[in-house]
Amino acid sequence: MKEGWVKIYSSVEEFKAKIVEDILKQNGIESHILEKRDSAIPSLGESTLYTPPEKAEAALAILKKEQLIEEDE
Repeated sequence: MKEGWVKIYSSVEEFKAKIVEDILKQNGIESHILEKRDSAIPSLGESTLYTPPEKAEAALAILKKEQLIEEDE
């Protein structure tokens, strides 16, 4: 991930972050998933999705339209 990217989505379920990443990719928005897994129990942790700052507003609009995040996020 490049410096300065903006967090736009996170989930404890990795597959949800991958779905969001795919939707953004289909809409021409570059993104990257950062996985923070527990070293003792790898099934625990969080997947966080980041995008370039100039794409963040468009990415959030897409996620709201697709009802993947709440309107107030």
